[in-house]
Amino acid sequence: MAHEHQQDIQAWLDYAATDLSVAHTLFDVHRPQPYEIICYHCQQAAEKAIKGLFIFFDLPGGIPKKHDLSFLLNQMQHKTIISKEMRQHADMLSVYGIVSRYPNGISVDEGRTRLALQYAESILNWAKELTDCQ
Repeated sequence: MAHEHQQDIQAWLDYAATDLSVAHTLFDVHRPQPYEIICYHCQQAAEKAIKGLFIFFDLPGGIPKKHDLSFLLNQMQHKTIISKEMRQHADMLSVYGIVSRYPNGISVDEGRTRLALQYAESILNWAKELTDCQ
């Protein structure tokens, strides 16, 4: 059975997938690799996927204008089981939503960037599974 807001949920997840695609493209094509910007897009992908879950779970107050992924997950913990792994992914990615907006705000290497890509993909896939969206 389709959710009454399936189109809105899908729009958020598509938006998240676009951010993740941009991150992968920058990682694969751009030289030198802009690690901080890639990580920022990873955080954005995860944030948008989680915000799609806000619509899916019909949380009161709508979508918060917050960027802390751990905060966002905590707002829905009474609606679904959030694994320790998802919480760790959110914790790691959250920092990229703020400090990577500024030059020299954070120093990220290739290894941490690969993790950010993996974690964003994991959160997006988790959201897709929960919402039955592709």
